Amino acid sequence: MAARIAEAEQRTAELVAFTTVLYRALGHLDALPDRSGHCDPQCAFLTPSNGTSPVPVTSARPAETEANAERWRTVPVACSLTGEDIGERAGQWQQLLRGAEHEEIDDGVRLTVPADRAGQIAALAADEQQCCPFFDFRLHLDGPVLRLKVRAPAEGAFLLAELFTPAA
Repeated sequence: MAARIAEAEQRTAELVAFTTVLYRALGHLDALPDRSGHCDPQCAFLTPSNGTSPVPVTSARPAETEANAERWRTVPVACSLTGEDIGERAGQWQQLLRGAEHEEIDDGVRLTVPADRAGQIAALAADEQQCCPFFDFRLHLDGPVLRLKVRAPAEGAFLLAELFTPAA
């Protein structure tokens, strides 16, 4: 029974990710101008990235490039992790951010940690983007420290606080 539940949760996560891709595709298509002729290169909206997951293609149009840079603001606030994986991920963040300086910023937090954690934090942030694409991560190496900025839309503020606010 547990294996079937895990399989159903995995399928649900895949459907959530696929639905996110479909919403992005629909948004892209809705933004394109109506045309009477065949589609041109600006019609393209998905391309494989590392062969596994589709991502938006940026075009030469500045407004679209700007929108893609801020996609975290428009993707659904949903996490594809389930069960023990959620707790494990939270534990990984707590361990890497232990002792971090914490500063509230617009839409998120800025955390300052020793620079020797940069590789692990970058890898964890990349993993986080796979399950929670509504988080925006910015890493800035500044001599001996790494400044990690994490933002989320208002609907994801509770998750952001849960993962990235130091325990009291």
